[in-house]
Amino acid sequence: MARRSGRSVRSRRLAHVLRRLRTATGLSTDAAGEAVGMSGSKISRIETSEIGIYLDDLEKLLDFYEVDRAQRVELLDLARNAEQRNLLRMHNSNLPEDWQTWADFEDEAGSLLFYEPLMIPGLLQTPEYARAIIHATGHDLTEERIDALVSSRMGRQGLLTRSNPLKLEAIVEQGVFERPFGEPGAHARQLRHIADMSERPNVTVRVLPSGAGLHAGLNGAFVILEYDEEPSLVLLENKIASLFLDEPEQIEVYEAVWSELRKLAHEPGETAELLRQFA
Repeated sequence: MARRSGRSVRSRRLAHVLRRLRTATGLSTDAAGEAVGMSGSKISRIETSEIGIYLDDLEKLLDFYEVDRAQRVELLDLARNAEQRNLLRMHNSNLPEDWQTWADFEDEAGSLLFYEPLMIPGLLQTPEYARAIIHATGHDLTEERIDALVSSRMGRQGLLTRSNPLKLEAIVEQGVFERPFGEPGAHARQLRHIADMSERPNVTVRVLPSGAGLHAGLNGAFVILEYDEEPSLVLLENKIASLFLDEPEQIEVYEAVWSELRKLAHEPGETAELLRQFA
């Protein structure tokens, strides 16, 4: 099968991390380039993954940014395998790297298509729900850590209200909205929040009714990330690790599943009314 053109997940990830390392220094691309003997335009093209990076150039940048050994090994491995498409594994740990990786790809996406059988998508969560779900699913997280993750999740929601807003479509199983949590009013506030958000032109929410029976989405939750000028990605998550898929045949499978689920779900207007009734 012919490969599609476009950046691999690994090359995108490497570019995002290098850009983040540079911006943390407060230096421009020209200043960073001058420090390591490269032009500013080359640094810029590497950070947007328009071009690849030689290992010796990467070593120079990692030395200049004073990257620790563990991250250095990871980034060198990404560079060596940058053109391998398949999947990129994000390890879940107490470190925020998996959240940051997701945020990087989310930032550049034009649309996110969520299928959620178990929980409300993060961009539609209230702080009360976010805290409850992170506490329930987190492993040995401290209150300080939970606070940081909730704050991060709430900050990400600005993607839906910025001047060039992200388009979000979500198909959520009915049982998710019926599952209680927190203090008595928290559940109703979360449902009303989703109904209110779904009135925005860039937000579409559909309830998949319990009566839909067995369907193609029962293998689990997924997110399709769509880009204006790049191939789509699919994100799969579980408790131990998360995977980005980027092979054309893999994307096609999930796009077909999304299409099937959309046919089974309630229309957005019906969904908003149902949510207000549940609330």
